[in-house]
Amino acid sequence: MKIGASHLASEDIPLEESLEIFEALNKIEYFEITHERPFREISDDKNMIDLINSYELKYTIHSAYTDLNIASFNKAIQKASINEIERSIDFAVDIDSDIVVIHPGIVSYTARNQVDFVYSLGRDSLIELKDYAYDRGVNPCIENLPAIQGFMYQDINLLNETLTELDMPMTLDIGHAHTAGFSPEEMYFDCVKHIHVHDNPGDDDTHLTLGEGSLAVNDFFDVFMSKGYDGIYMLELHSVDSIKKSLEYMKELKVI
Repeated sequence: MKIGASHLASEDIPLEESLEIFEALNKIEYFEITHERPFREISDDKNMIDLINSYELKYTIHSAYTDLNIASFNKAIQKASINEIERSIDFAVDIDSDIVVIHPGIVSYTARNQVDFVYSLGRDSLIELKDYAYDRGVNPCIENLPAIQGFMYQDINLLNETLTELDMPMTLDIGHAHTAGFSPEEMYFDCVKHIHVHDNPGDDDTHLTLGEGSLAVNDFFDVFMSKGYDGIYMLELHSVDSIKKSLEYMKELKVI
């Protein structure tokens, strides 16, 4: 089983310290760098790139998302959002990562009566990002979003249909899917190439330690292991301690 830790658990400490922590942590092979402030500029620093590449960890990238919307009515905002995600894709190439997680967009308040058009704008952006990423040998993995008003692709069936049509991979966020009412049995799709793993009570995207929410974690692992999923299980939690506790929980479930 390929297991990783998200930068979310250590964003309040220097990146070098994060890398040292997770490189030393048993069972963690991958680290997902959040390409956001205060780490946004590391991709412009050759010394930092060399430092990242000096560790034994393998990497995935969570592309920029703050204030971005690839489905924006405003063409300038849509294009700027695409450009920022392309910058994250370039960063992935520099550190030999082949997975970039991408948020699919937001239906803004002013666009709430034109949802179909918003999704068509988002689809156009996905095609542009797909072409850019595939040309660089990177998988642009589109993430399902939690049940929060305006967030696109809360419905993982709709996301699967779109990505299957576009020949693109999915980052399945099981916590997000749980807030949208999906069971583990309903979460599996062939297009899933990357998974964000965390728990929650079902009505809030709280990114809890595994076993502390109401998600049927054991059923989730049973489904994906039985289907032969061979991608990364990325623990997307709020602290290093939560990562450690989740690994212990996975040991109790005998999945690692």
